[in-house]
Amino acid sequence: MSSEAPSPLAAFQRHSTMVVAPELRFDYWRSLHPSIALDLPQGRHAGDYRASLINASSTEGTVLGWCTNDDTSAHFAQDNSDFVLVSLTLAGEARLQQADGQRHRVTSQSGLVVLDSLQPLSSLAMQHSMLYLMIPRDQVHAKAPGALTLAESSPFSLPDNAMTRLLTTHLLGVIKEQEALAGEDLACALDTARDMSLVALAQLKGPLSLEWEATQRQSLLKAACRYIELHAGEPRLDVACIAHALGCSRAGLYRAFAAHPESVAETLRRTRLEQARARLKTRQPPSIDQLSYHCGYLNAASFTRAFKRQYGASPQDWHREWCERQLLL
Repeated sequence: MSSEAPSPLAAFQRHSTMVVAPELRFDYWRSLHPSIALDLPQGRHAGDYRASLINASSTEGTVLGWCTNDDTSAHFAQDNSDFVLVSLTLAGEARLQQADGQRHRVTSQSGLVVLDSLQPLSSLAMQHSMLYLMIPRDQVHAKAPGALTLAESSPFSLPDNAMTRLLTTHLLGVIKEQEALAGEDLACALDTARDMSLVALAQLKGPLSLEWEATQRQSLLKAACRYIELHAGEPRLDVACIAHALGCSRAGLYRAFAAHPESVAETLRRTRLEQARARLKTRQPPSIDQLSYHCGYLNAASFTRAFKRQYGASPQDWHREWCERQLLL
């Protein structure tokens, strides 16, 4: 095993069939999915095929993507496919048919659907848009063998519970913030999505072990910290709001932060003040009223008190000292 840290990811990759000649569009779309055999349904022509894909992969093989495409037939169980797919349909539908003739209809009401790429399966995606997470099959086998056994027999929907709601929120959040995520932030987002998925899959076979409970709490902690970073400017953001957004209870959120150096409230306060300090690092910063508003404080007085407790100086004094330091550089 290498002792070197994996190289950080650059950013999400973006693909569209509209960037190539009409006669090459479907072949281009096929080239983006080497582990799935794709075909056009009868009556469709490659020249008017429209599809787009946004995806990113981690150093450990996890792939997160968002694809939207015209009607497309797909056939799984290819020689080079070795992953478990966790998907969330956003629009349209996918009609699945197993080798034994069983049929499944997947829509936005189906929730998170799990599929084993080694299971012989055909699908017809109709005006389909979905988020998906591809996890290497060996990782699922190591952490959630019972779920893999279920997926080997038939695709299935994950139950609606705190962890699956948290996973759904995280996947949607990552795609929403795709342009802001790169490098270590993106790697963390992908690892969190994988860990949440593995926890959700492991839960299918009864209570989690102590090791998995720790993994679940860590996944929730990462998701909460990321949510706070994105929403710290909302004045009414509090523990209840964060727990509701992540699909967990307040008690569950408190437990996730129990081993963290800061409480939920302390993390929120620090994040707001760090964002305020970052806004002060300019020759012409916003006014104190504007700064307090954008950083989630209801009035300038409470913001100024909190800032001074954190950094030992008022925002105005801190900015003046920062400007003086810049002149010495």
